[in-house]
Amino acid sequence: MKIRLIRYFPYFLFFYHLLFACIAYDYVNRNNGDAVQYWFVGKNLNAIRWSDFLGPGTDAVKLITYPLVVFLKMPPLLGCVLFSMLSGYGFIRLWNLAKNTGNQHKYLPVVSALILLLPNAHFWTSLIGKESLLFLPMVLLTEMIYKEKYYSVVGFISLLIIAWIRPHLAFVIVLALGIALFWKGNLNRKAKTLWLAAGFLAVTGLCFLLQKLTHAQESLFLKIQNLYAAHNLKLKNTAAYVPLEDYVYPYKIFTFFFRPFPFEKEGMVYAIVGAEGLIGFLVFGLIFYTAVRCYQNISWSVSGLFSLILLMAYATMYVYAYANFGMILRARALLIPVILIVVIQFFCPTAPNRFKRF
Repeated sequence: MKIRLIRYFPYFLFFYHLLFACIAYDYVNRNNGDAVQYWFVGKNLNAIRWSDFLGPGTDAVKLITYPLVVFLKMPPLLGCVLFSMLSGYGFIRLWNLAKNTGNQHKYLPVVSALILLLPNAHFWTSLIGKESLLFLPMVLLTEMIYKEKYYSVVGFISLLIIAWIRPHLAFVIVLALGIALFWKGNLNRKAKTLWLAAGFLAVTGLCFLLQKLTHAQESLFLKIQNLYAAHNLKLKNTAAYVPLEDYVYPYKIFTFFFRPFPFEKEGMVYAIVGAEGLIGFLVFGLIFYTAVRCYQNISWSVSGLFSLILLMAYATMYVYAYANFGMILRARALLIPVILIVVIQFFCPTAPNRFKRF
């Protein structure tokens, strides 16, 4: 019975994910959102050409949606389904990674399935937008790092896609991977030189993209600071505002990963995401408790260190800019691949690439 459930779970997971395309479509119809802009709703397209969207960031999404809207006359619901199918393949790959890594572990399939069924990531990666396009590259990149395929063409292309759509996300990925490789990668002098050169080129290119996206005339760092301040000022007038700027740093990070609490705000949506945050907190508590008990026996792998650094760097980047529960939840959606890698390595100590706990 258990084998049969494992065998059919990917099909259930994929159609479960597609269900959120309908939920996302209904949500956008009632509340608007970025998907309306990406689908050119109410826009006069007579003076707009496909080649107008060859730039990074938002233009990258419109480059994909333009032919669907203009040439194929595709309705928005079908657009949500197509974007959802793309990210749905990412969920299937994550399940296969968890299953193939820990098929002898009695708890890993259950915990992995629970994480992959949490609704927040499914919702945000079913909308027409950046999260749907970024989810599969994030899955492929973290998978390649976990398998120690650091020179993989798939991983490189995935990083390029992430950089073109969201360069600040690519920046923290490069930062986390660089630290992990130099710390635990056992690189020789030649390899370190090559990785340093590659890192320098990557950071230079990402700074150029960020400068282009933010229209920074002065210092890029100063421009980002100003954008953060303006962003948070605007978010104070939203219903989902959370005063992150008033919190100490540890509580900022806690809020990013685990809040809103159940019933912290009224409504079914807050109850669902609150329950999801509680589940995440319980999983984190289990990992933290065991790590404290067995800290002398923990040996960090590259992928394990990369995952933890990325989680902290990513959260730090957003807690100073996203003083809004909705935006926090959207940002969290892309972390599912990294979180699952941590869970796999924790629950499956016999995996080739792991935290050695005992």
